[in-house]
Amino acid sequence: MPRPVSSKRVGRPAKVVPAAFTSRTRARHRRIHGHLVSLFGIAAALLVAINAAVLLVPPSSVEASSSDNVMGWIWTDTGGWISMNDTNSGAGGGSYGVHVDPSTKVVSGFAWSANQGWVCFGSSCATLGCAGGATTPSGSAPAASVDTSTPNRLRGWGMFCNLGAPDGWISLNSLDAPAPLSTYGPTVNFGTGVFSGFAWHGVSNGSGWGWMDFSSVQMSGNSEGSLPSCQDGLDNDLDGLVDCADNGCFQNPAYNCPAIETQCALLGRTNCCANGTDDDNDTDIDCDDVADCGSDPVCIPEVCDNTTDDDGDGNIDCEDSDCDGFAACTPAWIQSQYGNIYAQEGVGGNAPPPGQANATYCISSAGAITSFTSSEGCIEASATALNLPTGGNGYVSNIGRLDVDGILSGRYGQVVNITSDAGLPSVLAGKVYLYDRDAQGGVCPSGSNFVLNPKTFSNAAGASGRGNGLLVVKGCDIRIVGDLNYQPTGVSEYLRNLASLGVISLAKYVGGVPTTGGNISVDPSVSQVVGLYFAERGIFTGSTGVAATDIQLDVYGGLVGREIRLERRFASPTEPAENIIFDGRGVVNPPPGLQDVTKSLPSLRDAF
Repeated sequence: MPRPVSSKRVGRPAKVVPAAFTSRTRARHRRIHGHLVSLFGIAAALLVAINAAVLLVPPSSVEASSSDNVMGWIWTDTGGWISMNDTNSGAGGGSYGVHVDPSTKVVSGFAWSANQGWVCFGSSCATLGCAGGATTPSGSAPAASVDTSTPNRLRGWGMFCNLGAPDGWISLNSLDAPAPLSTYGPTVNFGTGVFSGFAWHGVSNGSGWGWMDFSSVQMSGNSEGSLPSCQDGLDNDLDGLVDCADNGCFQNPAYNCPAIETQCALLGRTNCCANGTDDDNDTDIDCDDVADCGSDPVCIPEVCDNTTDDDGDGNIDCEDSDCDGFAACTPAWIQSQYGNIYAQEGVGGNAPPPGQANATYCISSAGAITSFTSSEGCIEASATALNLPTGGNGYVSNIGRLDVDGILSGRYGQVVNITSDAGLPSVLAGKVYLYDRDAQGGVCPSGSNFVLNPKTFSNAAGASGRGNGLLVVKGCDIRIVGDLNYQPTGVSEYLRNLASLGVISLAKYVGGVPTTGGNISVDPSVSQVVGLYFAERGIFTGSTGVAATDIQLDVYGGLVGREIRLERRFASPTEPAENIIFDGRGVVNPPPGLQDVTKSLPSLRDAF
């Protein structure tokens, strides 16, 4: 068979003993395998005789190819040189070669021994004329590879085909051999392509070839550094680096290897700074590659409260998904803790964040309920309409009777006329505190408002002491400008001692139409109010108009009004803008005149 022409030929080494075979090394090997080494001379003579009688023919169709990348010679003291590739100068045997697959590191192919004939490696040994269907001494099918974890050590089996199984098997690594007598295995330096170390061939009768030295074996000159070798997905030079990661290709745009992250189009990629890939192989991915992507809009963080599209994606501040979870970008929402929410014409607003709910118990309305949730899943839409007690219906409705006439006449407690909130004591003493615009000359204490300044309401003491009280303002709007609090400690003996505030804002009617008063407003600076609030017209929680400057409003009690505007823009993923907490005081110690309204509530857990 003609030998293929090659410009690269490796001559047979001169007759020198490889460095591994010093007299000291031989001595060590003789000590380990004395019974075999002592027969090497006899084995050599036998092999000559055997070879004279053996017809040396290829086990199957054996041809070298341009991909066979293992060159040079194996040396054995017993049988001499074994050629790994027919392009070696002085090699015989026809056309053959051994190959290490750049991708899988699998070793296959044939070598040639002038004294023994064909030598197969790995799966090539399964061919007819070698092992055929025989298994290796380890019981597996023949295979060989470079194990990069050992590191870069040959594993598996080869075979002298003319010897067949089991005598022909060559152990490439002691890790694969049953009961090895020592540790061995050739390794390859993928940087230089040079092999080193030993394989072993032993036969039970002592006639094996012994140690097989790989120090004169090397990889051929396959290299990275061209097209298509820099884009073929293979480690062509077997240095452990593939394509653009290889030094021969690294950051060279001429080989379609990006020099910087933003050249990812060379690899057919898009969104260079946001594709999750280290396009230029410098270990920095996307925006972490600050030198290349630092000025890319996608890597510029959005500032969520500066009215600027910082990252250039067309979305400003809270409109940008980058700001999801930013406190100021959470839509304001309401929560009624330990209570229900009732509405006549429907309930709607911003849905609470995940894991939160608007009401602890039920949400009930005669209209639609949109984006409001209940912790208990109690949603009652299209329920019986709730009518508010007003002057137009005699302050009687299906939520109860507000006996305004009785309240103002002293039926539920002594009526005390006041001129401002200064007349409202800290211990309410079971009384009704009245500001009547008409009785005060048709004016309000401050413009159109009755102003409630910061105040703390205390518990009463003793068997006759009463902590409840009612503020009634008629014809003026009530404006709350400071925090309202209850004494932080409870009562030890009598529930009637418990501080409990009620506030009623009544409108002035002219010709059956409300004209002034009837509203309650809370200044944006107020963070807490306490009590049950009834506004004949509307309740407004107040806002600065800016989420960043609005604060949370806590209401300990309940709100009742024809219109309730929850205006706070305070934003938080865990806290509502208005937090209405029904504390039960309005039921256990109702303010004077509100007993009938509180009796209409099904239980202590209900809020207005």
